[in-house]
Amino acid sequence: MRKSRQRGWIELRGKKWYGYFRKTVIDPTTNEQRRMTATVILGFQAHMNKAEAREILDFHLFKQTGARYEEGVWIDSSVTFGWFVRNRFLPLKEGMWRVETAKVKKLLIERDLIDSFDAISLKSFDKFRLQIHLHNLAKERSRDRVLQIHAYLRDIFAEAEEQGFLAKDPARRLRVPTQLRGVDKTTFDLGTAQRSSLSLGSP
Repeated sequence: MRKSRQRGWIELRGKKWYGYFRKTVIDPTTNEQRRMTATVILGFQAHMNKAEAREILDFHLFKQTGARYEEGVWIDSSVTFGWFVRNRFLPLKEGMWRVETAKVKKLLIERDLIDSFDAISLKSFDKFRLQIHLHNLAKERSRDRVLQIHAYLRDIFAEAEEQGFLAKDPARRLRVPTQLRGVDKTTFDLGTAQRSSLSLGSP
């Protein structure tokens, strides 16, 4: 069943805050799905303000859908790989990388990961899919390049799990392919890296 991406709404009735949200249920008479509005008593106005009532409703929605809403973003596995890397992974890592090193690292991530997985949702990944991608890279890329991408995949999905976008890290047991090529003669000049950083965009 598809997850709802709505946040619901709240209102003050008398002395209490009430929350409302729509959910899909199975009609027992027709065995078909239908939409209904659920009502939740959030608490007394004397005990909480509107923002606190909203947080309680968000918690109820999280229990219903497995997703939560933070700073304008739905925290769940339906976000795409490209979005997560650009907006949640790279902003954390760039502060720990030297400027020139960061440009090269971003270029590698774009070419070997984002180009293949950009629009794919995080929930669509499993160990098999990622391992096959590494095996395919090993046929064309150097040993050092494959080792780097293996490390990036593990870092990216570990971060997705830690931030709550995934319940389970599909890259945790990824293995480095045994058949690896020699030294990569490809070089990345500064101009190429700068063009890559523009295509990745600013988070």
